[in-house]
Amino acid sequence: TKSSKILYFIILSVFIFQIIKFYSFYSEYSSWQYVEWLINYQGGFVRRGLPGEFLYQVHQFLGIKLDLLILVTVCSIYFYISFFLYKSVKYIQSSYINILIFLSPGFFLYPIMNSEIIGRKDILFILVIGFFVFFEKNLKNNIIVFFISIGIFILCLSHSAFLFYVPYLIFLFFLIKLKRKNEVKFYELFCLLLSITIIFFLIFFNQGNLNIVSNICESVKNFVSPNCETAGQLYWLGNDAKSHISVQAVKLDHFIIYTFSLILVYFFIGLKFYKSKFKVTKFNLDKFNPILILIFLFVITSPVYYLGSDWGRYIFISYSGSFFLYIYCIKENLISSNYDLKINKFLFSVLIIFYSFFWTFPFYHAEKIKITMKKPFLQILKFK
Repeated sequence: TKSSKILYFIILSVFIFQIIKFYSFYSEYSSWQYVEWLINYQGGFVRRGLPGEFLYQVHQFLGIKLDLLILVTVCSIYFYISFFLYKSVKYIQSSYINILIFLSPGFFLYPIMNSEIIGRKDILFILVIGFFVFFEKNLKNNIIVFFISIGIFILCLSHSAFLFYVPYLIFLFFLIKLKRKNEVKFYELFCLLLSITIIFFLIFFNQGNLNIVSNICESVKNFVSPNCETAGQLYWLGNDAKSHISVQAVKLDHFIIYTFSLILVYFFIGLKFYKSKFKVTKFNLDKFNPILILIFLFVITSPVYYLGSDWGRYIFISYSGSFFLYIYCIKENLISSNYDLKINKFLFSVLIIFYSFFWTFPFYHAEKIKITMKKPFLQILKFK
């Protein structure tokens, strides 16, 4: 009971911090966190434009200020994500290792340590996968594939990087079918494959250009800073995939820091998966160590690290997908494991502080591990 109350308090604190921080981005019309939601189709069909076009049409139809719509939308998404985290607590509170999995520095605490990513479209992926984990029972067997496909379309047309995270949703779909003891139909596989193919070509042939950027900036000129066409997310929309790759400047120290961080972030969930076993016999899934699925899903996302520099964000998204898959497996009793850490409460508390709250890794071109308590500690010493 005490641990669950602490976790609820952490969830609430994170929620409040994210709302306050995004409000500051909204107030200053920030070129990245806020402007990302303004990308629309007013200059022609373009990648990342679906949410912005929807909000723009609502703005036009109802006359509600566009910036206010963005603020309400992002805050609502954070509310639902917090709700999914709240729902997750009852499945993890009785286990030390599960609490460490929940409080991984690469999960929902990560944006607090790297507030520049608050309000970015990463939250859409967490929203969608969380929705299917907790509300899939409200969907009938013969339509769930269409809802999964719609989710895939929404995600990939919101941010092209989500195309590499689609396997998390597809694997969740298979788990749902296995839990319901339903065969995966040919039309379902065809529907998923067709969705991915269509999205790939839509993204590939609609990268964006400076003319589109100019038209989008004109359509939202009352809700964006004057340098819309020359800086920030909208300006970056004018660059194609080759431009993204050309500005990559990943050094050896970047690779070492992110690899080290990745191992720490995934350590406890990887250990739990390794010590677990699938209860599902279909497709001989019970003969596979669950950690192989975890590794496979992460490897599938590897191209995004070649195309972009925000490696910290990509690790955060991958871990979020892994966590909710784990919660679904626990919730539906699809895996079995009695493994837990053998540690006393005091040492566990110390471990939590140092593992979850003491450090983080920058979301972009990390050259060193970031010690989150460094500035407050130095301020205390200075005061003394």
